[in-house]
Amino acid sequence: MASAATPTTGFSLLRQSTTTSRTRSSLLQLSPSSLRLRPTTLPRLGFTAADPLFSHAVASTLRSFGSANGGGTPVRGVVSMAKKSVGDLGAADLKGKKVFLRADLNVPLDDNQNITDDTRIRAAIPTIKYLTQNGAKVILSSHLGRPKGVTPKFSLAPLVPRLSELLGIQVVKADDSIGPEVEKLVASLPDGGVLLLENVRFYKEEEKNDPEHAKKLASLADIYVNDAFGTAHRAHASTEGVTKYLKPSVAGFLLQKELDYLVGAVSNPKRPFAAIVGGSKVSSKIGVIESLLEKVDILLLGGGMIFTFYKAQGLAVGSSLVEEDKLDLATSLIQKAKAKGVSLLLPSDVVIADKFAPDANSKIVPSSAIPDGWMGLDIGPDSIKTFNEALDTTQTIIWNGPMGVFEFDKFAAGTEGVTTIIGGGDSVAAVEKVGVASVMSHISTGGGASLELLEGKELPGVLALDEATPVARLIAMATKRSVGTLKESELKGKRVFVRVDLNVPLDDNLTITDDTRVRAAVPTIQYLMGYGAKVILCSHLGRPKGVTPKFSLKPLVPRLSELLGYDVKMANDSVGEEVEKLIAETPEGGVVLLENVRFYKEEEKNDPEFAKKLASLADVYVNDAFGTAHRAHASTEGVAKYLKPSVAGFLMQKELDYLVGAVANPKRPFAAIVGGSKVSSKIGVIESLLGKVDLLFLGGGMIFTFYKAQGYAVGSSLVEEDKLELATSLMEKANAKGVTILLPTDVVIADKFSPDANSKIVPASSIPDGWMGLDIGPDSIKTFSDALDTTQTVIWNGPMGVFEFEKFAAGTEAVAKKLAELSGKGVTTIIGGGDSVAAVEKVGLADKMSHISTGGGASLELLEGKPLPGVLALDEA
Repeated sequence: MASAATPTTGFSLLRQSTTTSRTRSSLLQLSPSSLRLRPTTLPRLGFTAADPLFSHAVASTLRSFGSANGGGTPVRGVVSMAKKSVGDLGAADLKGKKVFLRADLNVPLDDNQNITDDTRIRAAIPTIKYLTQNGAKVILSSHLGRPKGVTPKFSLAPLVPRLSELLGIQVVKADDSIGPEVEKLVASLPDGGVLLLENVRFYKEEEKNDPEHAKKLASLADIYVNDAFGTAHRAHASTEGVTKYLKPSVAGFLLQKELDYLVGAVSNPKRPFAAIVGGSKVSSKIGVIESLLEKVDILLLGGGMIFTFYKAQGLAVGSSLVEEDKLDLATSLIQKAKAKGVSLLLPSDVVIADKFAPDANSKIVPSSAIPDGWMGLDIGPDSIKTFNEALDTTQTIIWNGPMGVFEFDKFAAGTEGVTTIIGGGDSVAAVEKVGVASVMSHISTGGGASLELLEGKELPGVLALDEATPVARLIAMATKRSVGTLKESELKGKRVFVRVDLNVPLDDNLTITDDTRVRAAVPTIQYLMGYGAKVILCSHLGRPKGVTPKFSLKPLVPRLSELLGYDVKMANDSVGEEVEKLIAETPEGGVVLLENVRFYKEEEKNDPEFAKKLASLADVYVNDAFGTAHRAHASTEGVAKYLKPSVAGFLMQKELDYLVGAVANPKRPFAAIVGGSKVSSKIGVIESLLGKVDLLFLGGGMIFTFYKAQGYAVGSSLVEEDKLELATSLMEKANAKGVTILLPTDVVIADKFSPDANSKIVPASSIPDGWMGLDIGPDSIKTFSDALDTTQTVIWNGPMGVFEFEKFAAGTEAVAKKLAELSGKGVTTIIGGGDSVAAVEKVGLADKMSHISTGGGASLELLEGKPLPGVLALDEA
């Protein structure tokens, strides 16, 4: 704990007495019983925004989270708004073009005009470099401070040396932001050059969003990129107005990252999800608190606002800060939290002072007993313990608002995979002061913008941008409501219809040979059981024509029961009176498995009456069957019309997070490996991925169509003669978009299609007559492997050869081993269903990949950019 002499800014950390109050934490009893919050250690929620102890402690906690999560790698890539990104623009779109880039270079300067914190400049570099490396002429626009007209101390000139140093090129500086001299500088700018305009707020028309001023700014360029999240909540000429006159208008990498984290985490957090909200007044955070109450499992309140909550509960608060007109509001927020099953944590003991000064007398008292004339300025040791323990249970944390001195030593042990998001403003100042920003999952660059986003408000600077490409528009599917948002009050005693994918392989003795899909369904089922729901499981198995005993789900009951630790009851039908009776007899937390839903032809026809019958069995719908999400069947789409809420299960959400997220906003370089026998089956996937990837690897039988299109001899290899022009056009599209296509340079050929065929290795350009290519060769394996070493995200869909034959499995197995190796180094590796999954499982590397998709056809259609009916039918998040 700090001494009285500890210097602080803003509110002060006061001297503490040696007396310790041993009271229980004021943990309001608002949590579901299954959320076991063990008493622990956490922050002293005082009011110092940038106190070193506060910052050091918060860092200790969140550092372990960040490092466990790859040093700031997002747990998911959920995108908030389906806007077009600068990453969608390739060299063909950018080379020689003038790009107006609105950045946020509003950095602090000292009295000598030296930059004291270059965070925002560094944050702008990735977008600038991407544009310059693709041959664009970059016109940088920003504001600095709050000037009234032309104000020399707010000139952007001091930023030029640091910008030039970080970019490795000399940045040119204009003395104005519009006019003939600026136009002359733009005209003389070389490809890959950067021009920094003068402070755009030297013109009052900027903040007024004057159309004529916006036109003048837009006239300088061909393309608009907004990378200034910190001003995205302002409809100014350079943030919103220019988009009316420049197309395309897209998001920069920083802006997109902010949206990914802030909206993504709130929309689809890893749970338990906690929010830490501070600040001196309840009134400044009403919107944030109300919005987060819809999402979080735990809400920790700190700062001066806590005393308004205390007084609302009838506690004595002495002369502590209280908003008298917000007492009813505080009471209503407590009631809302309770109704929603959210654990609202307030400190149980506080450090009080006899005056507001660094040298005040201080002591620790229960939060219920602050004497007259004393004011609360920090929380006490018992609260530290309880708060920290609560955070120790979490997987996602958002922090917005100064809390005081955080002592997060407990966090040093770390919790693997926790996403930590510092939501702007003073919270950012605190972690930057002690140099730990880099260990957080995400540090927001926008105080006001992040606050408004957390409140659920729309940002004009984002709304004004172009809609995204078809693939990115699929992001909307990843923002469906999740089963994790359903609390005890919504589940206890309720009948929950869960569409799962238990379509597992059985041998001739009806024994399960691969229980992957059964195991994948368990987390959602157990979550529902834990909250006292009556779980009704529905699935198909195989392709039965009517009632077909060999496709009965009965053989699955023993394994399901074993995994769940519960004796699952099996129905003899999927609808009807006997089923209804069995469900009625099921206890809370019990599980009933319906018979194969495809025994009814009405299932695949999505017959409304059949869907109604299924829906009548339950109160709530959960779809956790990603493998059938591309089918509009009665149990995957139809029932959602009759049951509310209709939400995604954990497996479904994970599939969407990885597949949609990785394609929409991958860590770069981003590579896709596409294989399979025919180009025709992968046209949509290839065309869609050409809009996103940096490298595209092609393998499998389809490569011979590409070879023949280039005039190579392919012997008797598989070729789709009617797709030769298509292959040529795909290569041309890749070239136009600046995508590197890698085709094998050598191939393993065979004299017949057989496991015992004669084989040899030849250059890909010279396959002799009578021979067929069945795998990629060793040189290609090496080339592919070397190229994959440069990547940060890889999606693989389709084998490299006929991997079912051992003689022709080397290419596919080499790719699997390489991806497993990369995954261990932090690269995101996603196996996109079908034969790729079978290949990975064959070599025993499935558990080494970032994500193995359970849905062959569904993952393929998702990668093609197609919407999935089973997902679209679910409630919005």
